[in-house]
This record gives sequence, structure tokens and C-alpha cells, in this order.
Amino acid sequence: MEEQKQIRCAIYTRKSTDEGLEKEFNTLEAQREAGENFVMSMKHQGWVILPDHYDDGGFSGGNLKRPALKRLMADVEKGKVDMIVVYKIDRLTRSLLDFAQLVQTFEKNNCSFVSVTQHFNTCDSMGKLTLNILLSFAQFERELGAERVRDKIAASKKKGMWTGGPAPLGYDIKEKKLIINQEEAEVVKFIFDDYLKTKSQLQTMKNVNEKGYKPKTRVTKTGRVASKGRFNHSMISNILSNPIYIGMVAYKDTLYEGQHKGIIDKAVWDNVADLKKSNIGSGFSSQKSEKVALLKGLLECECCGTMTPTRSKKGNKYYEYYTSSKAVKEGVKTVHCQIGSIPAGEIESFVLDKVKKIFQSPDLQQAMLKEFERQNANYNGADVNAIIKDIGEAFKYFEPATIHDFIKEVVRKVIVCHDHIEIKLKPLSAALFEDGTLETDENFDAKQLELKYPIRFGRKRGRVLIIEPTPRSSDQGERDSKLYTAVTQAFYWKQQMEERHITLTELAKQEHTDRGYMGQILKLTTLAPDIVMAIIEGRQPKLLTTRGLIRGHFPYIWEDQRRELGFK
Repeated sequence: MEEQKQIRCAIYTRKSTDEGLEKEFNTLEAQREAGENFVMSMKHQGWVILPDHYDDGGFSGGNLKRPALKRLMADVEKGKVDMIVVYKIDRLTRSLLDFAQLVQTFEKNNCSFVSVTQHFNTCDSMGKLTLNILLSFAQFERELGAERVRDKIAASKKKGMWTGGPAPLGYDIKEKKLIINQEEAEVVKFIFDDYLKTKSQLQTMKNVNEKGYKPKTRVTKTGRVASKGRFNHSMISNILSNPIYIGMVAYKDTLYEGQHKGIIDKAVWDNVADLKKSNIGSGFSSQKSEKVALLKGLLECECCGTMTPTRSKKGNKYYEYYTSSKAVKEGVKTVHCQIGSIPAGEIESFVLDKVKKIFQSPDLQQAMLKEFERQNANYNGADVNAIIKDIGEAFKYFEPATIHDFIKEVVRKVIVCHDHIEIKLKPLSAALFEDGTLETDENFDAKQLELKYPIRFGRKRGRVLIIEPTPRSSDQGERDSKLYTAVTQAFYWKQQMEERHITLTELAKQEHTDRGYMGQILKLTTLAPDIVMAIIEGRQPKLLTTRGLIRGHFPYIWEDQRRELGFK
């Protein structure tokens, strides 16, 4: 007789709030007991209870950010679980979208799902249909409850009432109302007055910290005292922008008369608002443009952690950068980041160039093809296939948000260090390198699941560049129009002098050009032929500039030129 297959059952429990969890027999234990009894009733079919407890107390069913659920899903993917047992379907999730994602993972790993009190499971099509119907009502109930809460908050704010949350600096909460804390109110007044004097939020941040003032101390539900210890840039900015301090309550874009007293005069508030508005654009600020940063949420600096998209305005032009979040909050001079700010185009081009081969895999090509057809319906099939073959060309046709999503599919994190860049890959991307699907890359580290490239930072015309020390085609810049023009001009002038038998002074008069400048340009005719061809074809080193060549002193021996100018 064939031995009966064992079905390993994991019991999952959840409660939205932590109220009552301290009781000897709480709702989580009640849910588990019901699940255990159900599994025992199915013992004749080979069902057995796994000893691990998956209990989420105090977590909403509106999302999947729950520690026990994450642990459960990890065990499902490892093949440790055959059946998930819950008391009711809404204990697992209240979101249709999340449920679809969970079911996809279940099916992929041959795992089923059963509800104790609703008498169905996902082993058959009827169970799945019933499940979707019940889940639709669960999501409707959750969204209806959320709408009621939003409506209540809106009505309360329009009456000027405090609707909850941590008390702002300068106030305490008594009987659900804001009461002025005189000691903290003095700190708030100092911040507003100092900002009007210094006209700089960073300087005000330094001054308030030097005075020894501290941010508001908060006590958590568990009784732990939480305090950041020092003011940072974002705290100062939020205080200067908070209408609470003039006795108003904000709801969306409208201010309503509050039921609390203000700390700051309306005239001071208006002056601060005008000053903040006039200061916009002077230095780095968080990126407000509609342009989506391709590496947002992926880029990190080796010393400061997360890097955020920023921009700086010069004249009427904006320049996009990635800067450490710490430097944005506390000021560049305070943080002393080793990496500093990196031009967005430079680091994005570098990462795209390194991961573009991953998009040669059939699955990603197919995903790109579908997205291309969705966004560009006017192209025929032959055009689309030709474009998709070249990732650099294909991305020109996609919205930045789409490119960002594609990068997130293959890259987990990008860490910028002073001498190298690490591109941490997602398991799927790493697997493509390991199984030989993609062309091998000597920079791929199978143990760390990363691509690691040695680099150095350089400057050209004041712009930061990422330079790779090894000679690769990707390290070479495009044709430098100024350098190309200077070299061709030099040989043209030399030809004119030789054919017409005239001196440099005579040629300068005829060309209406300064003789000294013409002499500097003519120096370029002494460059080695292969260097000249590299400049013409755009294969010169990134840091080679016209100014550096004509104003510097390069050797006349060709071998020495190649070595000194960066040609190998």
C-alpha cells in the first residue's frame, strides 16, 4: 500500500491592534487553537501541524509589512510549508492586490491556503472563486472604514481641532487639545527670529544646537523615551513651515482657525514665508521636478548611507545630482561626506551601461516588448524588435518612471565608494550570470551577488566624472566638439602657412585671430598621429580637454605624450 503523503500545515494568526494581547488567553491564541483543531480533524488526510508560531499582534491587514508573515512567506519559498491555515481570510490580508501576490507565491511553491471558519480552500477552482468574492467584501469594508476616518479628520480640522499625532515642539496635549509649553515656545521663537537674521536654515540649525536647545522628547507606548538629541535641517524647515505656530490648522491647501493659541505673530510668519520662497534654488534642495530619478531608493554612499535626488539652480537652468540624505538634512559642511554630490546623468549612465546586458535575457526582453507596445502603439513589430535588441536605444522610448521600475527589477542596491562602485543584484539577475545565460563579466562576484567596478572621480570643466582605470570602450567619452575643432583648426592653419609660405604673424592678421592663441592651437599639430585620430573619433580619455592641452606643456616625444595624456 502506498504511503500517504504528509501535508505540513503552518497556522497564521493576526490582530490589528495590540490591545488585550497581555491577557493569559488572547485572540491570537484562540485563533491558533481553532487552527490546530481543524488540522487535527484532517489528520486522516496526512495533515500535520508545524511547531513554528506565525503570530502578528498589532499589525494591519491592509499591507504585507508584517514580521511573522514575512517569515512565513520565506518558509513557503524554501519549501517548508504545504498548507497555510488561518481562522478567517481577512487574518491573512484585506487587500485583493496583496492576495493576488500571495496566491502567486503559493502556487509557485505548491502551497495551498485554507480558512477554518469559512469552509473552503484554494485546492480547487470553486474555492478560489469563493475566496476572491469574500476578499472583495473584506477590502470594501476596509476602504469604507478608511473613508469614514478621513471624513471625520476633515470635519475636525475644518473646525480647527487637533486630530492627533505627536505634539509639535512648543505644545503639550491635554484632553485632546494643544496647550502651549512655555519653555519649548521660547525655542520656537528663537528659531523664527534667528532665521530672519541669518536668512539660512542651516545656520539657524547650527545656532539652535550651539545654544543647547533640544528637540521635543517623546514617550512611546512601551514607555521608552525617544529623542533625536540635536536639531537637523529638516526639523528646522518643518518648524518654519508649520501653520500650527500662528494658531491655524492646515487641511490640504487651506488654513482654518485653530482652537489653540499661536506662538508666533502673523507678521513674523509672513516674513519667514517670503524669505523661504526667495531662498528656493540657492543650493541643493530635494528634487521637486516631475522627472523621475532613475536610481531613487537604490543609491547609497559608503560613509553616509542613502543618497537622495537633489538639484541646484544656476540662472534659469537646473542641475540634477545625487547627494547623501544626511548632507541634505544637516548640511554639507557639517557632514563632510567623502563622496559628495554626483551628477545624476553620470552615475545613471554608469549603472545603465553595466546592467544593460542583463536585459538581454528572454524574460526581461519580453517584459520590455510588452511595455514598449503599450507606450508606443504606432510602431510595427519589426521596428519594436529591432529597438528592443539595444537597451540603450530602447530606453529612449520609455518614460523615466518605467526605466526606474525596470532597473529595480534587476538591481537591489548601488553603493558608491571612493575607489569603486558596487552594484548589488537581485537573485534573478545574479542567476543569469551564474547559469551562463549572459556573457561572463570578470567583475561579477557570485558569493556577494554583485558587480564591482574599480573607479576614480575626476573633473572636467568643473563637472564630476566617473573614470574607470582599465581601458574599455565604455570608459571613453563621446567626441569632444571643442577639442575636435581645435585639432582640425591647428592642421588647417599649418597647411595654410606651408602652402602660402607666410609667417604666423601674417596668418593671424588675415584670420583676425590673436597670434598668441593661434600659436597655442598650432601646438596640437605635434601630437602623435594615433592621439589625433582618437580625438577625431571621440576615443580620447574623459579628462582630456582643449584648455589642458593648449595651456599645459605636454612632451614632444610621442611615447611620453601617450603616457602623460592618459592614452594606453
